[in-house]
Amino acid sequence: MAKIKLMLADHQPIVREGIRALLEKESDIKVSAEAGEGALCFKRLRETKPDVLLMDISMPGIDGINSIRELKKASEKTGIVILTMHQKRSHVREALHAGVMGYLLKTSPYEEVLGAIRAAAEQKYYLSTEINADIIDNYLKRETTEPFASKYDLLTKREHMILRFMAEGYTTNEIAMMLSVSPKTVAKHRTNLMEKLEMKNMATLVRYAIKIGVVDVDSDYGAGS
Repeated sequence: MAKIKLMLADHQPIVREGIRALLEKESDIKVSAEAGEGALCFKRLRETKPDVLLMDISMPGIDGINSIRELKKASEKTGIVILTMHQKRSHVREALHAGVMGYLLKTSPYEEVLGAIRAAAEQKYYLSTEINADIIDNYLKRETTEPFASKYDLLTKREHMILRFMAEGYTTNEIAMMLSVSPKTVAKHRTNLMEKLEMKNMATLVRYAIKIGVVDVDSDYGAGS
């Protein structure tokens, strides 16, 4: 079985060395390239075309999310996993929309780093459990404080959450990743909730969500991007 070709990109040599030392013990992963700044990152990515790029978007020469889009163009089949200190939900959302396959915190345990690398190599999403728990907890807390409309009250708790994610612009795959279910399951919930609410398209659904207070128009998210 072919090993996963991994590229490491972080401006701190000690971080790269530490990750490399751990990954050398894994039989299915091979570190094929490294970079400590933006220009070299792009160069090595184009040269080696790794299966996975594990990177910090705070490196010199990397313009955050905009650079993610350019990196995807440089090597379309490379799964990008972000390893960062930024955990605001708006940062996570923007990164997912830009095309990353995984989002980890630098406080994430090694097992999550491995999980994200292996998932990205198969073009599957992976979200740090800490971030995932924070997002879900945020929505559950809002569940007890928001106004209810009669039709909205017909939805299950899972449908409530999916409605919010949809209205805030998340894709089916992104919602599936955050809820740890399959895209088909999300699609089924989406069909059910739209039938219950008698909504025919996303535009009317978003307006409805804003009207009843499910989505805060002044929040980090907004509807779509």
